[in-house]
Amino acid sequence: MSWYHPSSILDKIFEGGIIIKGVTGGLEFIGGVFLLFVSPASIHKFLSIVTQRELLEDPHDKIANLLLHATQHINSGGKTFAIAYLWLHATIKLIAVIGILRNQLWAYPFSLLTLGLLMLYQIYSLSIKFSAGMLILTIFDVFILALILREYGKARKLHANGQATARPS
Repeated sequence: MSWYHPSSILDKIFEGGIIIKGVTGGLEFIGGVFLLFVSPASIHKFLSIVTQRELLEDPHDKIANLLLHATQHINSGGKTFAIAYLWLHATIKLIAVIGILRNQLWAYPFSLLTLGLLMLYQIYSLSIKFSAGMLILTIFDVFILALILREYGKARKLHANGQATARPS
């Protein structure tokens, strides 16, 4: 078994996108652990202190208000859902990323299926309440899905030719 080695600009973009997915998966897992041990009230109080200066300068600051609004509405059920969602999302991402970076053929269809399902949830979420951040994330995910599909085709050819450890150019 060998690690993924990009050989073209598009391969390097793919690798960068996959690494970004891995990093965000790790951050989501850490965020779930953080939510597990910190109360919503403590999170809200901390964010109130952190955003206070910005809100004094601009009371309509969208990011600061979004953060405060989100933490005001986390109850115990919402907290449990958030932890479960973050951990599930992180686990799926990390399994897919590690599998792809280790040139595991199963990781490509796994990634296509799971990322596709998560994107359906993102699209559903966008249909209920528009969010520019969610739209950007969904567009990024469409791009990553296209690159995964491209790489899957290349990886299948290599595995069929018995060159599972080599990378195409």
